[in-house]
Amino acid sequence: MAKETFESRLERLKSIVDKLERGDLPLEEGVALYKEGLELAKACGKQLEGARHEVKIVSEGLIKEFEALDNMGADND
Repeated sequence: MAKETFESRLERLKSIVDKLERGDLPLEEGVALYKEGLELAKACGKQLEGARHEVKIVSEGLIKEFEALDNMGADND
């Protein structure tokens, strides 16, 4: 089974929220959807945190590269 994307999880979560907000679901179905929504929200949160971490690592690496280049330029002055 293919890994769910962030976008597909978010779309499913939006769909669940819409259904719950209507308020016309039987209790059992509402509870089941609520549980599913919590799991989806948790999974989306983990994916966002992972992406945030990746961006931070890339950004820090670029800053170090720019600083090294800047230092090399200063040495040549």
